[in-house]
Amino acid sequence: MNMILKMLALIVLSGVIFTMLSGCTALGTKSIPAEELEKKYGDAYSKYVKVGDINVFYRDQGKGPVLLLLHGICASSLTWDGWVRELGDTYRIIRMDVPGFGITGPVRKELYERDNAVKFLDDFVNALGLDRFFLVGNSLGGYIAWNYAIDHADRVEKLILIDPLSYNQKMPWILRFASNPFISPLARYMMPKFIIDRSVTQVYGDKTKVTGKVKETYFDMAMREGNKGSYTMVFKVFKEKVNKEVISRGINLIKPPTLMMWGTKDEWIPFEYFYNWKTDLPNATYISYEGAGHVPMEEIPEISARDAHEFLNPVKGPQDSPLAE
Repeated sequence: MNMILKMLALIVLSGVIFTMLSGCTALGTKSIPAEELEKKYGDAYSKYVKVGDINVFYRDQGKGPVLLLLHGICASSLTWDGWVRELGDTYRIIRMDVPGFGITGPVRKELYERDNAVKFLDDFVNALGLDRFFLVGNSLGGYIAWNYAIDHADRVEKLILIDPLSYNQKMPWILRFASNPFISPLARYMMPKFIIDRSVTQVYGDKTKVTGKVKETYFDMAMREGNKGSYTMVFKVFKEKVNKEVISRGINLIKPPTLMMWGTKDEWIPFEYFYNWKTDLPNATYISYEGAGHVPMEEIPEISARDAHEFLNPVKGPQDSPLAE
């Protein structure tokens, strides 16, 4: 009962603030057109491709073996900037803004059904004329990647998973908060900056690395027209999934050579699931990063990119790093 009263009080307070201060940047009520975000964050490698009814924003740069990167919840293709710096001379790197996030923007709920998400990714790679490629996914992107690898093992040369969504768990606080039936109607229109800032800080193990620029980027992407509603929808979908489905079904069926990376201080998808993977997929390669959080590719790009490269192009296999298990 106390919790319900607190929620109701929060709703009332939020409503008052919304009425009085609508449009205030800190409250996250603004909407930024995709074109404005593209001007600020796009580059010479920015492109669009039509996949069904979705106009997908992606970046395509470099030459060599194709490295396809999928980011996680609340992120964008920019989360891979560090890997692009480290690996851009060796690979053709393709990284999309996964539908529902970034410049790509909102999508229908149905896309995040397991089979639909896999089909979308297959349609995307077909639209780009890709045949075989290295596939990498973090968090939600990891969930899509490992399920894709099950259904399309013939196309995935090797698979890298970084703190992937994979087992039924208690969801991160922002997902529980924004998908609450009392809160979600407001969250579609208002996503205060302090909530985004707190979420970004949580995904880093070393909080000192969360710069103002990092927070600004995540907040801007959340303010993309339609994304607040899309975020809320995706949060609700995955909250329902972990409560009603066995989302880990099929992990033991993954055939492509797989590298698992995990930060030991992940506050979103706990490190304990690293060991579940070791049980369910024992032939994979496993690296843990002491002190890193949910996004090692963003937090420690030099180290994690090096380990990825050594896995994709082994001489003696991945070497131990100062932060690796």
